[in-house]
Amino acid sequence: MSGGRAAVHRQLIELARRKALSAGAAEEGLRLAAVLPDGPAWRRFLERVCAYGGTLACAAGIIFLVAFNWQEWPPIAKFALLQALLAASAAVAWRLGTARPAGRVALLFAMILCGALLAYLGQHYQTGADSYQLFLAWGLLILPWVAVSRSAAAWALLLVLANLAAQLYVGRFSPILLAALDGGWPHPWLFWLDLAAAAAAEALGGRLADGGRMRFLPRLAGVLVLAIVVSALVGAILDDARAGGFLAWANRAVMALALAGGFLFYQWRRDLPMLTLCCLAAIAVATAGLARLLAQGDPGELALLVVGGFLIAASAGAAVWLRRLQARWAEEA
Repeated sequence: MSGGRAAVHRQLIELARRKALSAGAAEEGLRLAAVLPDGPAWRRFLERVCAYGGTLACAAGIIFLVAFNWQEWPPIAKFALLQALLAASAAVAWRLGTARPAGRVALLFAMILCGALLAYLGQHYQTGADSYQLFLAWGLLILPWVAVSRSAAAWALLLVLANLAAQLYVGRFSPILLAALDGGWPHPWLFWLDLAAAAAAEALGGRLADGGRMRFLPRLAGVLVLAIVVSALVGAILDDARAGGFLAWANRAVMALALAGGFLFYQWRRDLPMLTLCCLAAIAVATAGLARLLAQGDPGELALLVVGGFLIAASAGAAVWLRRLQARWAEEA
């Protein structure tokens, strides 16, 4: 029935915008249609935020506790603590089941501790493995747990690990994605990885237990794809050193097609937030092209005025188009 609530939401908002309903009447209608969250809905939301936030905080605390006492504790104590906590959290998840939020949270805690255990194993025994192999092995080991968890948070963790492994494999790691994508081969690696992840997340649809209705995982993968596309295209436009050969330009052409396809796909899905991000990405690429074109003629301060005017006009045009698109969707609903 989520599609029905979404249709009622759009209709009431459009009626309020046209002054056919007062703001108070529209709000009451949304409350009666169970669109606006009530007390129990807010409580469930806060419970999930606190549960997942507490899980991340506890996992980080355990990791830093072991790291801080690395010299004082014997190896058996460090590994026994991590293994005991991992086994206990996995047992709790198995006992509660992944159908319950507590079971999914416990399983996510076990997934994070699995990575910590691998990191400490490599640090203590000095295996000589590359950094990317840690994240690759981590992702492969937790893959069965992720598959059975049906949790958007677990799939997001796997997506982050895959991106980190790809960045480290090509030797251009940075916590900030755009700083890591400084031209060259990281673009194709990460682009195809995140594009496949976005397609898989869309295929999963609402079958995820956490974040399914809000499309958390598809939007996360879509944001990563758009960030890579914008970084690659803007970099190729503004810097001749990143031109590369035929294969590099072929990949950039595919990225441009993916950006254009994003407009069509998210229009079909009626995903207004992602459609807005597609507009921002297109404006950024177009602005870079305009700035490069103006820089060749050396117009001086006039270039800044032209680029500023283009940004204002493009942003206003995108806002008007998105507003009309939302109104049309409300009428069709």
